[in-house]
Amino acid sequence: MVVKGDEIAWNNPWHFHPEIEIIYCIKGKGTNFIGNSISAIEEGELLLIGKNLPHTRQRDKDHYLAHPDDAPESIVVQFREEFLGKDFFTIDEFRPVAALLNRALHGLKFRGAGHPKAIDKLYSLQDCDPAEAVIELLGILHMLACSQDYAYLNHVPYPTESNENVTRKINTVYSYTIENFRNPISLDDVAALTHHSVSAFCRYFKTHTRKSYFQYLSEVRIAYACKLLMEGNLDISEVCYASGFNNFSNFHKQFRRIVQLSPGEYRRQGKSKMPGTG
Repeated sequence: MVVKGDEIAWNNPWHFHPEIEIIYCIKGKGTNFIGNSISAIEEGELLLIGKNLPHTRQRDKDHYLAHPDDAPESIVVQFREEFLGKDFFTIDEFRPVAALLNRALHGLKFRGAGHPKAIDKLYSLQDCDPAEAVIELLGILHMLACSQDYAYLNHVPYPTESNENVTRKINTVYSYTIENFRNPISLDDVAALTHHSVSAFCRYFKTHTRKSYFQYLSEVRIAYACKLLMEGNLDISEVCYASGFNNFSNFHKQFRRIVQLSPGEYRRQGKSKMPGTG
């Protein structure tokens, strides 16, 4: 188990790892990229990121250029699922925690304000000796396992991959996609990253992620479109093109396939849930 301060939680490249990660944002402005979920970082949010779930958290460059003394703060805890032994979480008393870690493969977001005891324990972890830290972490996981106050960040869990060479290649594709999804991307572009022919890359990517590359690319673009729709600064056609789509009909089709709502329905539903509305 590793407890880390702020820098590990911000501006890392798009990556994934076998450690499960708890991130508590004390303060900061920027964007979460977690699996296919793209959302503004909220102060006080508590994230549980499952093993091998790709993620990065990027600072708001404009804000920190304008406010250079306003440094972000986070608490990050990383641990492997088997850190107490392979079968520890299979005993009856810890089955709820095992279920929590399984849900974390989707990425989970908790409201920090609704879990003050868990937050207190996260702060105390930084000053604990190793044995005390393990006990405190188990307490945090038990509290989160019993909570119903969370939201999934992804509709389906990401596949896990333990082969180091495959992990590196898929990470390269994920990173390239996150950096370039607003622009046209061809299969030739991404196949070259892994030194495959286009047909071999398509088989390779689907074998290791259980989805086609263009399905994954659409999910990333739709996640970004959801973020733009909630920000409310663009009309729906502008959101379509700002998210990397070049055809409004296809954007609408992919949005409904992934989100189960039209873009307009999603925007209206989201606004109705905002404080002080509806």
